[in-house]
Parts: sequence; C-alpha cells; structure tokens
Amino acid sequence: MQKLRAVAVALVATIVVSASANAQEMKNFDNSWFWGFKSGINTFSVPGHGNTSTVDLGVDWVITRTRGGLYVSANQSVFERDLEFFDATSTTGQRTVRVNDMRRITLAALGFPKHFGGITPYAGLGFMIAVLGDARVFVDSANTFPTNAFLDEVENERSRSTAIGMAGVQIQTKRAAIFAQETLVPSNNTFLFRSVLNFFEFGIRINFGSSIDQD
Repeated sequence: MQKLRAVAVALVATIVVSASANAQEMKNFDNSWFWGFKSGINTFSVPGHGNTSTVDLGVDWVITRTRGGLYVSANQSVFERDLEFFDATSTTGQRTVRVNDMRRITLAALGFPKHFGGITPYAGLGFMIAVLGDARVFVDSANTFPTNAFLDEVENERSRSTAIGMAGVQIQTKRAAIFAQETLVPSNNTFLFRSVLNFFEFGIRINFGSSIDQD
C-alpha cells in the first residue's frame, strides 16, 4: 500500500508542477458535472487474521459549484478472506466465515475551501451502504453444524450503512482532471469486518458540461 501511495503522490506532484494557475482551469471546474473512473486500495482488519488490503474499483459522479458540490459513487472491492466469528454453540467457541468481495454506494456533500489555480483540495461528509458479496460458514473441528440463529446473524452482519468522512485533491487540466482521495469509515460491531475501513483511491474525472441552466 505504501508503494501505491508513493506512486499516487508522485503523479499528483508531477501534475501540480506542470499545472497552469489561470482562470481557465476554474472555468472547467466551477458549476460543472464530472464522470470519474477510479482504482485504489481498501484497508481493514479481519477478525482473527489481522490487517489486510484489497483492490478497489469504482466510478463516481461529481456536481460542482464554486465552494461546494455533490458526490455519488459506486465501488467494488475484489477479495476472498476468512474471518473468525464468535459462536457459543461451537466446540471451539468460534467459526470460520469466508467472505467474498464488497460493494458500496456513497453519497456525500463536498466543500471546496480554496482553489490554487487548477488545484482544488476538498473534504466531505456523507453516507455509505456496504454489502459483502457472500459469506460462507464452515463447520468447526468437531464437524458440528451452525444453528439457524447463527446463520441469520452472519447474514445480518453482511451489510451496513454508516456516515463517512473523505478528503482529497483534484488537479484540473482543461476538461480532464486527475484526483486522489481517502475515505474513512468508522468501526462497527454489527458488521463482519469490525474495524475501521480505509479507502485510498485515485483516478480521472471528465467534465461533461455545465451543471447550471444556461438560459
């Protein structure tokens, strides 16, 4: 993950140096709507197995004004991980659950505190829905099968909704822009992944036109 961060920082730094600080970049940013494509790393802790990182892919949609905007995104993290889940009916006191992939939808309000030529840092608060693609429960070492109540609990903890915080920077070059951002999701004891979720992403956004009525 550190190497990926270093590559993203180097990419942003290169474009920052070459970006022209003039009004044209702001014309292509303010009162616009963007479609974006992104990739990155999802970092979280797996109960019983420690920290892990997975690949994350997604698309986003951003509507901008001068000082604020609206952000909507859809993502999928691709992985397969085993975790340990407490079960008092098991001879070992826990069972192994194998989870596959995670889909999430995010909606957030963004703020653009200041523009630096074509460089725009931003921060946002919003809401996210996350759903794990699958959760397979294994029998324990004594080959005892899980109860229906346990299976229902695993199914209930396969999804969650929560508030999120995010921060990033967008570098505008004519109608195309690159961006890097980080999203933090608080821990939750009713989700199979108990830990804080951290999404570090970078990608490209294209300005598809004005977001205000031109009449």
